[in-house]
Amino acid sequence: MNKNLIMAAIGLLAGVAVLASVLLLRLPEPERAPLADPAQHFDQTAGTEARIRALEAAVAQERNARMLLEEELQALYAALDELTEAAADVAERGDDGEAGTSVREDRQTREVGDDDWRLGRLVGAGFPEDRAEWILRRESELQMQRMQVLYEARRTGQRPPDFRLSTDPERALRAEIGDAEYERYLQAFGRSTTVAVGSVLESSPGQRAGLQPGDQIVAYGGERVFNYGDLGSLTMAATPGQSVVVDIIRDGTPMQVVIDGGPIGISTGRFGRPGRR
Repeated sequence: MNKNLIMAAIGLLAGVAVLASVLLLRLPEPERAPLADPAQHFDQTAGTEARIRALEAAVAQERNARMLLEEELQALYAALDELTEAAADVAERGDDGEAGTSVREDRQTREVGDDDWRLGRLVGAGFPEDRAEWILRRESELQMQRMQVLYEARRTGQRPPDFRLSTDPERALRAEIGDAEYERYLQAFGRSTTVAVGSVLESSPGQRAGLQPGDQIVAYGGERVFNYGDLGSLTMAATPGQSVVVDIIRDGTPMQVVIDGGPIGISTGRFGRPGRR
């Protein structure tokens, strides 16, 4: 194992984490119409209706700003996940032998024409060429859609009803092509298709259900999960105490466990080697 490459991978992850923090701190404030002074609702001389309107306006402004920040954070986490996997691949395959040569050749091929490289990976994963071309075109369209929606949200302070989906190109693409094709899409680029259990917290629902380090979570309550974001959204929406069936793969064997709804109590492979099916 090339120690220099391992250190470079670690440095890359640290740099991305710092960049995420800086970007979040420098997010521009949405441009909004002037709001009534929120302090009016403390002014006992103001009318009741005026105080209520001022309070509602202040709450709405704070909520919009917070939700925009959360969406940006999720996008940065998704980018960090991809860079984490890429860095782990370099660290794992970074010796001076055939594997290291393969990585360098693959990088050079991508530099020649990234779109051609991506098309080749999709076709190699079993997609017909016309379908692969459509997916690449749709990726680009959804990225542009995200930029436009975020721009309008910052400019006006208003969010459309489908804000979350329209600002998450990955989720939007998955919704359009379905889980089966989306799984092949992820596999084409060597990305994780399950949630790896790194460790299980003591006295947690996960421990009581029998989850073990190394398990691969495939579905939660019948809903397919491909990453920690999918799993986190489902666990946060679950009814506390209600039994939920979780599909896992353990040592290559599919099985199910029953767990209480809510946080599972596991750590994942976000900053380590993500699990793969």
